[in-house]
Amino acid sequence: MSTVLSFLYSLALVWCVGATLWRVSLYIRTPQPYNITLQPAAHTQRGVVLRMLFELVFFRALFRASFWTWLPSMLFHYGLLLILLMHLRFIFSSLPLWMLPLLIASFYAALATVAGLSMLLARRVINARVRFISAPSDYLHLVLLLAIVLSGMLMKRQWPTDLYAVGQFVQGIFTLSWQPLPDSPVLWVHLVLVLLLIVVFPISKLIHAPGIFFSPTLATRDTAKKLANQTNVAKSPHE
Repeated sequence: MSTVLSFLYSLALVWCVGATLWRVSLYIRTPQPYNITLQPAAHTQRGVVLRMLFELVFFRALFRASFWTWLPSMLFHYGLLLILLMHLRFIFSSLPLWMLPLLIASFYAALATVAGLSMLLARRVINARVRFISAPSDYLHLVLLLAIVLSGMLMKRQWPTDLYAVGQFVQGIFTLSWQPLPDSPVLWVHLVLVLLLIVVFPISKLIHAPGIFFSPTLATRDTAKKLANQTNVAKSPHE
């Protein structure tokens, strides 16, 4: 069964990378004929870069719109980022020293992720307006992410597993030298859920991770003022 799971992981990673690149290529080739920037918008390319940086790091527009949506989003995204960085240890043969602070903070990162996801899920259930525009997949994505994080926390606190063997398994996925997994039901559940997440990522709303860079409301300059000036210059003095 370990070989089958390893093969599925290798296949899923190829699918995820290929499908994501295909979606990004569609975004690049899609024309944006209308100026629909989110105000106040930048008038220069440098301003667009700075604005995008603030959006990616601080979720500035979301903060201005709703603090109680911004807070769980920050907890979820930054908690998940720390978790993903911590999991990089499985691709190294020995643990790098720079990862030690991440391991110390891993439990708190998991708690922040669970808190953020729980608040976002509760928001979709409780808020009537948000519930009205929510599709079943919106709930399933949150539940899937919650299940992945919670199963990982269970392995860390309740059912520890052989991390060296897990590292060998992960490295084997990339080298196609597939290795056996420890006999841990929670680990198998965790890995199957992660596999499902990898498969659905390119065909779900989760693709907004690369897609935000192509959002016309954030990634384009406000040219309305420039066009207005050009129109005024082009007018006849008698008009």
